[in-house]
Amino acid sequence: MPEHNTRQTSIERLEEAIHKLTQHQSTLSQNQQSLTQANANLNLKLDSVLDRLAALTESPPSPKPPPSPPPNTISRPHMKLEVPHFDGQDPLGRIFKITQLFDYQGIPDAERITVASFYMEGLALCWFQWMSRNGFLTSWPTMLQALESRFAPSYYDDPHGALFKLQQRGTVNDYLAEFEHLANHVIGLSPPLLMSCFIYELSLELRREVQALQPMCLPQAVALPG
Repeated sequence: MPEHNTRQTSIERLEEAIHKLTQHQSTLSQNQQSLTQANANLNLKLDSVLDRLAALTESPPSPKPPPSPPPNTISRPHMKLEVPHFDGQDPLGRIFKITQLFDYQGIPDAERITVASFYMEGLALCWFQWMSRNGFLTSWPTMLQALESRFAPSYYDDPHGALFKLQQRGTVNDYLAEFEHLANHVIGLSPPLLMSCFIYELSLELRREVQALQPMCLPQAVALPG
């Protein structure tokens, strides 16, 4: 009887040991699967990092193109231009030159009055200070009109009449200079009419010579006398 009990106890212990071994083996198997999965995930992340590194090494990102300039903007080379000071003499020539300069440099109308004042002196500067302090120079066109009215000779109030009454009384060069000065302020006359006006006011002898050559345009008529 005692031998039977001992055998039974041994069998139970053996079965318990086998059960524990089986559980331990199952746990090891699960841990191995987890390690395998973790290793696979790690390999995927490592491959992704290597791919990115290779892309950065082989083809660096191209630099961004410079921003395009705003529309209607003309880039001008830097030029140092000498602008003579205006003292009230030859206002019409001054208006033409300063307008050409401002157009070339692209100076906005809002800044032109201030910039123009830098190049005034004498009577012109005194006039500008008075006009500016009293609020009369409200815009660039207003200033140009006021400047012309103040400093231009009074007979330019009727340039058409002055041009039609002009006659050659001295040299051809003197007559031509006065003609061009007046014609520069006449708007609306056709080129043929200007040519006829120029020829008709020449001295009688020169007029006949020019008419005989039958110029086709004003520049040709101007080049003939002399």
